Amino acid sequence: MTNTTLMNFNIPNQIKHDFHTVCKFNQTSMTSELVRFINKYISEESSRLKQYQISSRELNELKQRKLSTKPPVHQQYRPMKQDNWENSY
Repeated sequence: MTNTTLMNFNIPNQIKHDFHTVCKFNQTSMTSELVRFINKYISEESSRLKQYQISSRELNELKQRKLSTKPPVHQQYRPMKQDNWENSY
């Protein structure tokens, strides 16, 4: 037998009533549906967090890795001096 614990939370009355009606129609209990919803949420979020951890680890490795070459130094843009016709004489 699984250990259980009582959980209380506030919910708008209309949502509770609608939820009760749908559960009754589907011949399930509100408790079983809430447990199913919670399990689904845990499963989905666990997958997302694992993916985040992989991405985070990859980013940390990039940050920690020392680059063997320096990035190229960008030269400032300097417009070329153009002769105008007045100075061409």
